Amino acid sequence: MENQNNTDQLPEKKSALRVVVHSFFVVPFIIAIFAVLIFLVVRIMTAETNTAQDYLEDVKIGGTTKRWQGAFELSKILSNPALVPKDDRFVSEMISAFEYAANDRDVRVKQYLAVAMGATGDIRYASTLIESLKSPEPDLIKAGAYALGNIGDPSAVNPLLNLLDSGDPKVRLQAVISLGKIGDASAIPALKEMLADPEVNVRWDAAIALAKQKDRTGIRILLDLLDRKYLDSFPNIDETEQVQAMMVVIQVAHFVQDIALKESLETLRDSDSNLKIREAARVALTQFE
Repeated sequence: MENQNNTDQLPEKKSALRVVVHSFFVVPFIIAIFAVLIFLVVRIMTAETNTAQDYLEDVKIGGTTKRWQGAFELSKILSNPALVPKDDRFVSEMISAFEYAANDRDVRVKQYLAVAMGATGDIRYASTLIESLKSPEPDLIKAGAYALGNIGDPSAVNPLLNLLDSGDPKVRLQAVISLGKIGDASAIPALKEMLADPEVNVRWDAAIALAKQKDRTGIRILLDLLDRKYLDSFPNIDETEQVQAMMVVIQVAHFVQDIALKESLETLRDSDSNLKIREAARVALTQFE
């Protein structure tokens, strides 16, 4: 009889234990989780997004790390047209910050500021960027050339043409790419000469730049770039880079309207292993006469 009573009391003890655990541990834990979630939601909703002016202030008065990071963030935020300040004051402050950065030991500050100015597409930055091409620092020259290509101001053509004689192949490459973006006919003779450049990337982009201006001088190079076997002969170019190079040529092919290019596009459309390439070739073919 005594054993029976002990047995009957066990469920009551277990039930009381569950209540204690639930009341003092589980419920407070759940409440804490909800409190944290509410805090995070409120924090996200009330957080203020930094503006271009905020990042420019970081460049102007921030510490060593803060300056280049601010310039980097500027280069990103100013690529969104909706976030680009249009007032003269901001433009003036950007130019001043860039000129002052000439004394900065960290070249990244100047590089990212140059890229940021170019991202705006604002012609008011062109003269400052053209001046930066005289820098002894190749990285800054490349950044300035890149930015000028994005702005597209014809006044940058001659300064960019001067870079084609640079001993740095990366500088020549960026100059060729930017001249292709600007698309000024006066650059065509120089771009034709770059088809014989010792650096293969320079030759490739010279052909693409010429194609954008409906010049077929680089047609042989364009056909090579649409040939998988040719691209496979460069072991340092992976599949992603192959696709990227082919996509660029596919997108400019219709400017040339060459029958051999059209046939290459038809082959890619029908049999290339990459569906993205096949679709791009199909669309490009609709632009041929």
